[in-house]
Amino acid sequence: MTIILTAVTLFHLAAGLGSLGTGLRLLAPEERALWRSKAALVVAHLMCWVYPALAFIFATWAWRALAASQAHALPLILAPFLWLLVMGLVFAIVDFAEDGIIGNARSRDTS
Repeated sequence: MTIILTAVTLFHLAAGLGSLGTGLRLLAPEERALWRSKAALVVAHLMCWVYPALAFIFATWAWRALAASQAHALPLILAPFLWLLVMGLVFAIVDFAEDGIIGNARSRDTS
């Protein structure tokens, strides 16, 4: 169990840092100008800023549960994946609702 928690914790660390980097990039005016859908941009911001906090909180709880020999450490460490799944579905729904095309919320970078 320790190996699984370590591997998933390292994944959450890497994905959380990437998510924070993407969140910072989304704050730039030139990046915001590329987004056709403001609702999809808000969902992207939520996804980028909330995931690292959730990953940290649930990883901490999972390690505490493991230290206390409780059986729910694995579901706790996997819970942030549910956030990514739900927000991915919300993003797809918002993107499709805007214009009927999935993948059209952000224009391509022309530079």
